[in-house]
Amino acid sequence: MNLIDTHFHLDFYRDHKYWYDYINQNRQYTLCVTNTPGVYYSCKRIYSETKYLKFALGFNPKSIVSEKFDKRLFNHLIGEAKYIGEVGLDFTGNLKERREEQLQCFDYICSSINENQVLSVHSKNAEKAVCDILKKHKVKKTILHWYSGNLETLKELIEYGYYFSINTSMLQSIKGQKILKSIPQNRLLIESDGPFTKVNNQKYNPSKLQEVYSQIGAFLESPEINKLVWQNFKDLITQGKTDMNHLELQKLFSCC
Repeated sequence: MNLIDTHFHLDFYRDHKYWYDYINQNRQYTLCVTNTPGVYYSCKRIYSETKYLKFALGFNPKSIVSEKFDKRLFNHLIGEAKYIGEVGLDFTGNLKERREEQLQCFDYICSSINENQVLSVHSKNAEKAVCDILKKHKVKKTILHWYSGNLETLKELIEYGYYFSINTSMLQSIKGQKILKSIPQNRLLIESDGPFTKVNNQKYNPSKLQEVYSQIGAFLESPEINKLVWQNFKDLITQGKTDMNHLELQKLFSCC
């Protein structure tokens, strides 16, 4: 099974061309999220999307401190985007002062997507608000990135059918471990969130993706973690309705 990384920041690597080539050469399905529509636009101009590497149109809630949400550019690009992320809400620190602006942005994004687009969602200290907006707009194909909220809201998100991308940094705290154990294994996906995580005390890069799988698989006592994530990703993008083989999923990833 090819490895899948559902949340990765290619543009944050100084040697991004090297890692772009590495990902494709090693056939690692990778969703490269972006923090603003402008970054997404630039990435798409610099690099061609491939069978294995896709860019997601995003507006990270943390970006609201440094720049205004470019609704015009977002509207121009959303028709071509198959993946949306990183988007969401963050009510930590000084970002709490921009709460209403964040809510308006995320609500607008969720109202603008279509049923085939897949979201990668940030929800730091704002998990219930994220859940409410997703449900309000009946957004279905959603991945909660690095969930760190309470178990009550986690249960609600699980009941609504959402998926969760998990990383090795979540293994470093008791709370993170408890969250991982609380997520049904058929809703788990793997992310690196590179370069913002570490593997064996070293900053993540795509050569370490197998180690991410191995560490999480060992913690979850899931020796076939590669196969599990492959199946879960397939179920997410097909809503579990199609029995697909390896080549068919490659083709679907190319058009989703």
